[in-house]
Amino acid sequence: MTPFPAVILAGGASRRMGTDKAILTLEGEPLLARAQRRIKTQAHPVLISRHGDELAGLPDATVIRDAGTGHEGPLAGILAGLGHLAAQGSKATHMVSLAVDTPFFPADLVERLSGARPAPNVIVLAHSQGRAHPVFALWPLALREALSNWLASGSNRRLMDFVAGHPCLGVDFPLISTKEGAVDPFFNINTPDDLDAARRVAKRITDG
Repeated sequence: MTPFPAVILAGGASRRMGTDKAILTLEGEPLLARAQRRIKTQAHPVLISRHGDELAGLPDATVIRDAGTGHEGPLAGILAGLGHLAAQGSKATHMVSLAVDTPFFPADLVERLSGARPAPNVIVLAHSQGRAHPVFALWPLALREALSNWLASGSNRRLMDFVAGHPCLGVDFPLISTKEGAVDPFFNINTPDDLDAARRVAKRITDG
């Protein structure tokens, strides 16, 4: 079975944080390195979609540039990943996407999403607590042209609006249990306060 490739979306503007979130550290490890370490056991190859300069020091990962001319949202990174895989002649049916600022994403993310056994044109979204997390998803390689046309129109970059026009499945993920309460595995870091909270959470969980 052809393994699913993955793209780490690390091209955001980080306006609320005030600095590039990819290089922020959690327990001494940059968020980008943490995301790459956690996903490379689940997917291959691993791509990193960036808008700025390439980052060194991450083995087994390929850095690609976001599609578009500016910080144009996660769909631009997803399109960059799909385009790279198409150019490489990938035989995979889907690509996994994940966000660099979500440090506790499930260690079985790919297994559970692919367990939905989607058809080649079906998007699979992660859910938790009744909410969709569309940055964590399986994207059909067959949607590359449709996504390219959608973004080229320039009228709408909302991820869920694009998803709404295509077949889609959802997969529920449980909360992470700790002695001090449950944690959403898709908790993401947008502000300095979020980073402080993540550092507290990291001390309460043991899955790395």
